Amino acid sequence: MSGTVRFTSTDDPAVWDDLVARHPGATGFHDWDWLTVQADVFGWRFDPLVVLHDDDPVGVFPLLSTTGRTRRPAMPPFPYVGPLVPAAVLGETLRAFRRWQVRHGVLAAHVDLGPGITDVSASTLAAAGVEATPDRTYVVDLADTTPELLLAGMKRGARQAVTTASRKGVVVRPSLPGELTTHLPMVLEESYSSRGVPSPYPADIGARLERWAQGRDDVRSFSATVADEVAGVIVALTRHPVVTGWAGGTLRAFRTSNPSTALFHELLRSSLEQGHTAVDLVGHVDEGISRFKTSLGATERPFWNLVVSPLPPQVRSAALAVRGRLRTPV
Repeated sequence: MSGTVRFTSTDDPAVWDDLVARHPGATGFHDWDWLTVQADVFGWRFDPLVVLHDDDPVGVFPLLSTTGRTRRPAMPPFPYVGPLVPAAVLGETLRAFRRWQVRHGVLAAHVDLGPGITDVSASTLAAAGVEATPDRTYVVDLADTTPELLLAGMKRGARQAVTTASRKGVVVRPSLPGELTTHLPMVLEESYSSRGVPSPYPADIGARLERWAQGRDDVRSFSATVADEVAGVIVALTRHPVVTGWAGGTLRAFRTSNPSTALFHELLRSSLEQGHTAVDLVGHVDEGISRFKTSLGATERPFWNLVVSPLPPQVRSAALAVRGRLRTPV
């Protein structure tokens, strides 16, 4: 597709979200409200760049960066924040963004091309002058399925875990007021500490997310209880056909009751009931979590991590080597 690509900025959430919704690779992490609340949580700057092709808006390029004298790339603990544009203009969009970086003093940016962006090759990215590394996530396909087929598509151990959880009194239901405030930080801290790192989220992340989600129909949260005691929570972004499973899990103290599989199964079952086409369980994290996700019937989907910079290749490579972002261990 020939033509000129350039950027403009918008302060209109409706314009932004309309452009996001046009793209088959859209995720909840691309939505205006998500980006703005996360920028507020972490003290980042959010640049809502609209991509113009021959002056026609064709997509978005969200950019999160730190504030201060020198703008540095933010390291969000969630993936997929990157350009949503037609495949035919992706290469030129990345080249145009490198020129934008020079003008605006952003010497490096960490962005992703999510799993819904399928028409891109390593050669296209190399020709655009970016450093790219492959990543992966796990997606449960809900198209043409039923609750019975959804359960049958899980591995035997996962099906048994759902049965065991029910026998041991595990109940999964929509979260009640105060449950995300109290239990989401606990779940995140345990999840990250099991990998030897602290949670990157502030202590009040549960309260912030609960306030943000109140009254919205595009955020869904569930709690798993054992004997009326909350054992875990999960939060998903549901504006798009593919649900984005942001964060969740259960606490170690309740492990013998097997609430985790029941909690995730309810997210899948509810998403099917609401007419969604798939649920993205977001990320690889480690082999143990990947095995858990595949046990739920998820299949592996590739995506790209990118470092985009106008700096020389050796400097970009160094930035890529130390990227080491902390992804939410859902």
